[in-house]
Amino acid sequence: MSKSVQELQGRLGEWAREASVPGAVVGVSHHGEESVFATGVSSADTELPVDTGTLFMIGSTSKTFAAAVVLALVEDGVLDLDKPVIHYLPGLRLADPEARKTVTLRHLLTHSAGFFGDVDFTTGWGDNALALAIDRFGDLPQVFPPGEAFSYCNAGFQLAGRVAEAESGATFEDLVRTRLLEPLGMTDSFYFPWEVLTRRHAVGHALGEKGPSVEHTVGLTRADSASGGLWSTAADQLNWARFFLSGESKGEAPLSAETRDLLRAPQRSAAVPFDEVGLSWLRTSHGDARLVRHGGNVGNLQISEFVTLPEEDFAVTVLTNSAGGGVLGPRIVDWCLENLVGLPPIASAPAVPRPDFAEYLGRYETGDLGFEVTDRDGDLWGQLIVNIEDIPSPPAYEVVFVGEDVLAKAADTRRPAARFLRNDHGEVTSVEFSGRTARRRATVTG
Repeated sequence: MSKSVQELQGRLGEWAREASVPGAVVGVSHHGEESVFATGVSSADTELPVDTGTLFMIGSTSKTFAAAVVLALVEDGVLDLDKPVIHYLPGLRLADPEARKTVTLRHLLTHSAGFFGDVDFTTGWGDNALALAIDRFGDLPQVFPPGEAFSYCNAGFQLAGRVAEAESGATFEDLVRTRLLEPLGMTDSFYFPWEVLTRRHAVGHALGEKGPSVEHTVGLTRADSASGGLWSTAADQLNWARFFLSGESKGEAPLSAETRDLLRAPQRSAAVPFDEVGLSWLRTSHGDARLVRHGGNVGNLQISEFVTLPEEDFAVTVLTNSAGGGVLGPRIVDWCLENLVGLPPIASAPAVPRPDFAEYLGRYETGDLGFEVTDRDGDLWGQLIVNIEDIPSPPAYEVVFVGEDVLAKAADTRRPAARFLRNDHGEVTSVEFSGRTARRRATVTG
């Protein structure tokens, strides 16, 4: 273990406490040298210590496994990324008839299918759970025509997972296990609670005035397997990273080098805070460095980061069991990039004067999520709005313009928080935030 990584290990406990994270595991791989270390407890109730083999929910990093198994079937000649999905699921219902005829797997894997994506259908834990969820997709509003815009879409990956299991004849989870996890030696990654419960695992915590408290729920159902349902360890996550960085595999490689590259190659521009999207993989910048990454958030109960820098043969994964992981994870990632890889810190962007922001004010919505922009005594404020019963919206925060139509938090201008979009007449019609694209007019149909 390098001296720098030892320094990070020493800081992890302090940073986790500051972020109200009961337990965390960090895994780092750089030029073939790996380190995994842990801090805290898996549950505030039991106070069982987290160790390096503790299972956490990785959330949306699961999407990279869904995309990879779809591409494995593409290599087999079973699937075609650009063939309409109804070729494989002729009974598929979508709210918009034109979208039903034209949406493809490529749309699904690049978050550009256009239908409402933040869904959580409870359809049980049977082998038909995903099929039952897809049967309800006709109720999802079509927000954009397919291919028009990037807007983060969990539902799209559920549909891609259903296509994969329908054409393979296996359940989605068995398909991932046999085609990806077993060949890569990822023996500590699971989809089902009954597999997790017999092993050391972290539970999710809600953050309240008295600190973290155990939330007695898993947070996802079986229908979410393709979009966010995998549990894993830091060591297994580093196995996944090594496969994409160098092709390393314990058994026969599940994908060709060309397909690995295709999964990570830019397919289209993405919504703030992302720059571009590959086939599931998200791309951002740290200064001039181009990161290939994902990460996940399971109901603000377990939050993870997964970041690679291919040119430096570098990867870091951060697994946490509270909403504080949203602070701890990026802090660790930035520290690693700056202290292990040697990248310069991201500079704060200067605020751009914007004397009249009347054209930006208002609420922009997409399904149950929205972004509201208000004028408070001459200062501009932004707020993520959650339109779900019993789930409070996060606090509003002051924002400043750091570029044309681009906002950042006034307290931290290193990264954009939102970007406004205009129509052909120059009118502000949409805003990008949290990877979503929201319109003042909420939907096309539905």
